[in-house]
Amino acid sequence: MKRRVILETVEELQGLLEEIAVEGARGQLLERGAAWALFRQDGVLPADAPPLGEGIETDLAEYGFSLLRVGLSLRERTGSTDATRRAFDHAARAFEALTTNDDPDSPANGFYRVLAAAAYHLASYSAIAYSLLRPLSNPNVNAAEHALSLLVLRDLSGLRAFTREYLLSDERGDDAITEILEDDEEEPDEALSTILNATVCRALAFFDFALQTGDAALVERSAALLVSGQRLAAETGAVSLWWIIRLCRSFIDDLWQHSLHRRLPLDPPQGAEQVYQGLRERFVASLYARKISEIELWPSQLEAAERSTDVRDDLVVALPTSAGKTRIAELSALMTLAQGKRVLIVTPLRALSAQTERSFRNTFGPLGFSVSSLYGASGVSETDEDALRSKNIVIATPEKLDFALRNDPDIIDDIGLIVLDEGHMIGPTEREIRYEALVQRLLRRGDAGDRRIVCLSAILPEGDQLDDLTAWIRSDEPGGPVTFRWRPTRQRFGHLLWRVATRDKPAGAQLYFDSRTGVPFISRFVEEVAARKPERLPRPREEKDLSIYAAWKFAEQGKRTLIFITQANWVEGYGDMALALVERGYLPSLLDDPAAIERAVEVGKEWLGDDHCAVKCLQIGVAVHHGGLPNPFLRELELLLSRGTIKVTVASPTLSQGLNLNAAVMLVPILHRSGKLISGEEFANVVGRAGRAFVDVEGLVIHVMHRGGEWRLRRSPH
Repeated sequence: MKRRVILETVEELQGLLEEIAVEGARGQLLERGAAWALFRQDGVLPADAPPLGEGIETDLAEYGFSLLRVGLSLRERTGSTDATRRAFDHAARAFEALTTNDDPDSPANGFYRVLAAAAYHLASYSAIAYSLLRPLSNPNVNAAEHALSLLVLRDLSGLRAFTREYLLSDERGDDAITEILEDDEEEPDEALSTILNATVCRALAFFDFALQTGDAALVERSAALLVSGQRLAAETGAVSLWWIIRLCRSFIDDLWQHSLHRRLPLDPPQGAEQVYQGLRERFVASLYARKISEIELWPSQLEAAERSTDVRDDLVVALPTSAGKTRIAELSALMTLAQGKRVLIVTPLRALSAQTERSFRNTFGPLGFSVSSLYGASGVSETDEDALRSKNIVIATPEKLDFALRNDPDIIDDIGLIVLDEGHMIGPTEREIRYEALVQRLLRRGDAGDRRIVCLSAILPEGDQLDDLTAWIRSDEPGGPVTFRWRPTRQRFGHLLWRVATRDKPAGAQLYFDSRTGVPFISRFVEEVAARKPERLPRPREEKDLSIYAAWKFAEQGKRTLIFITQANWVEGYGDMALALVERGYLPSLLDDPAAIERAVEVGKEWLGDDHCAVKCLQIGVAVHHGGLPNPFLRELELLLSRGTIKVTVASPTLSQGLNLNAAVMLVPILHRSGKLISGEEFANVVGRAGRAFVDVEGLVIHVMHRGGEWRLRRSPH
């Protein structure tokens, strides 16, 4: 730091924050830092990198620490606010830039990465914090930093094991520390470091036990240890540990305030007084015990969680993709099950039904509740009727449920909650009309008032349309929808623009992020490739092969990529292009493990034949997905995608309608269908698939343009 400013009043802190945390501050330092980080390889800039400012590394560090100091000081006085979250977000972006593509052996890399992750967490982006540290492989961290990282990663079993080993080691016991302090030849700094690291480990061990038991007194004990540790670090000049300890203080306070122990209502729903408390404890314990502990609610879930106890409160919930709608459905189901009633979940897509069934079975199976789903061929079998009549939680498509109700209207008499998933699919098309007709029948039943309805969607209309939908679902009872624009990962929109060769530069595609003008982040992201015989023209020549080249580039960086195609009948053309480029030697195969796709290939051959584009594409590591493919093959594809086996997917809008198959990068070469631009609502729903919570630090949405790019850029929805 060049200078230290001592600030005492909230007004002074807020004033400084307004000065330094505005977008574009310090000559767009964060924007230049992001570009600098993207250009680097193992900490070294290429020779053709654009000028981004002398001393940018020092500037980013100073800026990050300034924001962190102000944010922590303000939070300690006012609690978490929009202002403090903005400060932590900007600080995290500065520290992240210092670590992105840095030399992994850099001594400061681990420290900066932990600072960035903790700051993102305090900015309410715990999923980004997780992704930034995963996998936890940097050796250049001390014990305190490692313990905090395990808490960020929600590896609570790992945290318990690590802190236990560290605190019980003879090398770090009181006798060993006394021996170091009494030895004139030993540096006291070693003893001090051991004491401070042990203080953090002990504090986080107490905090972990608080998360396990819900005992707030343990949180207070953890905080008291950290206060003592921070004071000692300040008095002895242990700067890096002082920062970690101070961050830990705010970190555990923030996580505790958002924990299920604090946010899941204590008061039981009506009629559940005898069982709710025990069920609540088992629900929280089950989520805590997961491999990645799920111990808190996100900002997007808080309002709905508060309203979840009132089982008479019909909810319309509009949250972006990956913002936690499933947990809201689970909390609502928990309240209904506590009353001894059953739950029905309506999903408009068969693949989504299977996905929802897995999710609810993982959550409620350990609590002793049965879960089943009804989907597949039309009609209702005896097995379907038995499931719909007896299982605690039933997932069904609108067609299945409608058929069952026509056969026996009393089959859902003891259902206490109906969850309408993907509510935006209630509308004017043939499938949407069937969904709407079903909902209308449910609302008109004589016993509708005894049954709660929760409507969930990633995208719903705004203004009067949303109010009308809410009034319809709530049968005109007073009360508004739950809406929140926050999403757990950030998104960046950009474009890949082809530039023809000039006297000074060869032809290539420039990759822009967040800006339509100025210096591109990456020049010649895709370079022109000489023709291979018998072809005579170089590649790429159009959006189709430019998109494939770009997908391969991102795949090489470890980013799963989705090429979104607006019409199903165009999808296979992109698959054919990928096959041609690999077969002619322009690009290598992306398939790492042929054994992983064997079953999907066999199913594909059985239904489509050996030479079908979708089958052959799998053998080069590309998934081709559209609604015209047979369902058995689509199920195999979706299983491969959910496992992360496939690096590049070419898909029609079918894949965007609720399936939890996100990607780090979405390439959009086409923005129209049948001669018309796709709607803003559809575009918003599709791009919500870019950026997977707890996997990607950010989601990239890239519009691919080859010819006429400048004109098309002006017409782009983003």
